[in-house]
Amino acid sequence: MKVFYLLKLGLLVLCLFTVLKVQAQTGSISGKVLDETGLPLPGASVFIKGTTKAVSTDNNGVFQFSGIRNGDVVLQIRSVGYKTLERTVKVAGVVNLNLTLEQDNQMLDDVVIVGYGTQTKREITGAISKVTSEKLTALPTPSFEASLQGQAPGVQVTQSSGLAGSGSVIRIRGIGSISAGGDPLYVLDGIPITADPFIAGNRGAMNQNPLATINPNDIESVEILKDAAAAGIYGSRGANGVILITTKRGKSGKPKINFSTRYGLSTFANRPTFANGQEWLSLRQEAWTNDGNTGLAPLPGGLTWAQAQQNNTDWWGIVTETGKSNDQAISVSQGTEKINTYISANYSDNNSFLKGNSYERYGFRVNVDVKPTSYLTTSLNIAYDRGTNNRVNAAWSGGLGDAMSTALPIFPVYNADGTFFSNGANPARNLGLLDWKTINDRLIGGVTVELKPVKNLSIKGIANMDNLDIDDNVFTPAELRNAARGYANVYPTKVFNRTVTGTANYDWQLNQNNKLSFMAGAEAQFSERTLYRDGIFGEADGPFNKDRASYNAAVAAIAAGGGLNYYNGFNRETFASLFGRINYSYKNKYYLQGVFRRDGSSKFGPNNKYGYFPSGSASWYINQEDFLKDSKVVSNLKLRASYGLVGSSNFPSGRYYQQFQYSGSYNGRPVLFPVNVANPALKWEEGRNMDLGLDFGLFKGRITGEFSYYRKNTKDALLDGAISPSTGFNNGWINVGEILNEGYELALNTINVQTENFKWVTRFNASKNFNEVLSLGGFSPDAVGGGTNDTRIAVGYPIGTNFLVRYKGVDPNDGLPIWLDKQGFETKTFSLDNRVPVGKILPDYVGGLTNTFSYKGFELNTLFTFAIGGNLYDGSAKRQLGVVTDWNIREDIADRWRKPGDIAKFPRLTMNSATYTGLSSEWQYNSTMFLYDASFVRLREVTLSYNFTSKALSKLRLQNLRLFATGMNLLTFSKYPGGDPEIARDFENPQDRNMSPNVTYLTTPQQKSISFGLSTSF
Repeated sequence: MKVFYLLKLGLLVLCLFTVLKVQAQTGSISGKVLDETGLPLPGASVFIKGTTKAVSTDNNGVFQFSGIRNGDVVLQIRSVGYKTLERTVKVAGVVNLNLTLEQDNQMLDDVVIVGYGTQTKREITGAISKVTSEKLTALPTPSFEASLQGQAPGVQVTQSSGLAGSGSVIRIRGIGSISAGGDPLYVLDGIPITADPFIAGNRGAMNQNPLATINPNDIESVEILKDAAAAGIYGSRGANGVILITTKRGKSGKPKINFSTRYGLSTFANRPTFANGQEWLSLRQEAWTNDGNTGLAPLPGGLTWAQAQQNNTDWWGIVTETGKSNDQAISVSQGTEKINTYISANYSDNNSFLKGNSYERYGFRVNVDVKPTSYLTTSLNIAYDRGTNNRVNAAWSGGLGDAMSTALPIFPVYNADGTFFSNGANPARNLGLLDWKTINDRLIGGVTVELKPVKNLSIKGIANMDNLDIDDNVFTPAELRNAARGYANVYPTKVFNRTVTGTANYDWQLNQNNKLSFMAGAEAQFSERTLYRDGIFGEADGPFNKDRASYNAAVAAIAAGGGLNYYNGFNRETFASLFGRINYSYKNKYYLQGVFRRDGSSKFGPNNKYGYFPSGSASWYINQEDFLKDSKVVSNLKLRASYGLVGSSNFPSGRYYQQFQYSGSYNGRPVLFPVNVANPALKWEEGRNMDLGLDFGLFKGRITGEFSYYRKNTKDALLDGAISPSTGFNNGWINVGEILNEGYELALNTINVQTENFKWVTRFNASKNFNEVLSLGGFSPDAVGGGTNDTRIAVGYPIGTNFLVRYKGVDPNDGLPIWLDKQGFETKTFSLDNRVPVGKILPDYVGGLTNTFSYKGFELNTLFTFAIGGNLYDGSAKRQLGVVTDWNIREDIADRWRKPGDIAKFPRLTMNSATYTGLSSEWQYNSTMFLYDASFVRLREVTLSYNFTSKALSKLRLQNLRLFATGMNLLTFSKYPGGDPEIARDFENPQDRNMSPNVTYLTTPQQKSISFGLSTSF
């Protein structure tokens, strides 16, 4: 027994000695991270180099490591907007220290996402603009891409309208396409996602916006790739620029919960003003008298003058209301040495100022990074979002469009017996009755496996998917049809998108001064759609998604009639690509980059199945040369240049081969007929892009900015234009034409005032683009039209120039309009043969001016956006300001001719278009009379916020708390009298979208809103 007792005692002593020895060999590091003014920096990342240990500072800037082996370790501290600090610390027991970070106004070590990888800002040789999550969530826009407006030089963003869920027209360094899509490529976490606004046409005068399903609160940053050096890695899809969307990921440290909420009220930003009931009657009577008639003018809607004079209906007020919106988002982020997770959920409901119109979105996201070993990492991304768009008719389809056109102030809402007035437009009938919902279910997911078998070598395998399920349900109840039963339509569309990518990266540090990086990859993408070409339609007692019996009956009836056109694999397309990138740096002063990509696509004809897209770029940090490195003025001066080829394949698949379609029957048998002209030589558009840039920093970064010059020359532009009638077709896809985009960009950031408690920062960007069609292969302007709009393509003019008869003015003697013929001579005979290219669809300058004022915990942020030059063509004004018919009349008609000697803007009123010699119809009144200066300045954002102090947060046990109030589009300065100068109408196809972004037709104005909210983390 004694022996066992001694043995146990000996083991106890040995264990105690071992523990004491281990404790003696390990220690802890704790400390505080401060800024240059001595204030704590919460959220700074602290790493121990050479290990996987990392923590984030708390709200007081405090961090702590324990169990650190004694000896020398290297701490690395990073925080956005500050220079990375490395400090060698000798661990011997307990170590406590304060670390001060120096502000980095140039942020050369800031990580920027590039195609298939990352680079620091210092290493970048191309033109890339970065927009952070704070800017994307600052405004309650219908979709995240609208928040890019005014944030990046060379990027023009036009929000299409104030309809809930509406999209934006984005142009990066001009327009380089005619019939092919001119929108940039959107890549979310490595997958080129579906962003086609024409998936569901433009039913109800609104194009689809698949991007509205993406939750902006999940976005970490957006990088905009503008030149060949940056976008060239995407080859045949990079010509219109690339927008890279990176979502948030888990960060090392304890679980951190982020929550934000916002509530807001909205109305229209601007609106046209119309004649009231009495004024409308007076104008109509004046036109009737001018035409030589006597008595009272006849009135539309079967109304007598006595009845009409009793009415003064405000249709605008009837179909609009104060919109309400709310947005909630919550996320959890945490991380250890082995696993990092980010989980989020969101809900938003934006009711626009149009009654019955709203966009509701909810969804979740899970991003997980697992690192079981030092050489293997696996990442999983999955996001599901559902967007429900409660639609209303707009523009030419009705609703507010009726209120601006054929819903006259003399029309009553109700008849004397209480029934709805139906002898003319009455948008009030639809309110609460028309049931129209477009539901988008979107599932985006991906898996990444990264293997590091040896030092500096990384091999990645990536598989991604993007599934989009669109269900467009329209139900017109019996009351609206004046029938026994209602009528339902459904247009189901499913989009399947798959991408598989493999890359290998190798970093080779030759010596202290020379470094090479290699990246090679292969990628395959497959995309297709399933849909019913004409939808499913028939009588029903409710929407088809609720009344399944009527749906099944409708399908059977359509099938029996031979009209059930179901497409499985519609617009199917595949890409097979090889790509690579080489980067070289010397002394962190000189940088070279070479990029190459080969794309093969099912869209291309057999004669041009593969495209090759090389690019080269370089940069030079001049300030590091001996003659500048000691300068007290110049803190950064970087010269960069690039040249390369990019392409555009943004056109429908299956256009190079002959297609056939069944329709009707002959002698009892179905008829098969061709629907297009084959073109085996069809290929991508080729853009030859050159870029020169100068990045600068002065006075230790108090002034920073960049200036760029670019020249984009598009050859073999894709054109779906008029072809020889001998082919049997009106249009065909061909490669023809050449387009030039040339311009300048300026970005300027200044720290105007910086004291211990007050800071004033200004950010300004502006860009100018010159656009010209250099060649059209002999086609005339009328060969290519911008849909129903009065725009054309003409050599020597910008894409989509307005094609109009020039209006000289009014003859003071008789009040008739004076026109100019093609030679510029005055004539009083209107003729469409005298149309010439006039006006510009693109402004001369676009940009934004941001000022941020910080005082202690308060911050005031303002953003003004502007467009200078360019024109806006109002397609509805020729009915609102021309011949008096059954349309509303705008108040600016007050400047009209009434008697001999009058000097006026508009001619004498008439009810007969023939009064204006040569004018066959008011619909043909296509003239510069309705072409306006599109310049505007808009207060896009004003936000007042308060960040609680560390002391208050400690009591509340929160890491941060921010309260804010935001105004959007509160002020607009413009000479345009027709309402909102910054809108784009619905479009029929990409060609129309490229050629007519400056055309409005009864378009719903943008929203003006005030919102309040808070964001916090704990």
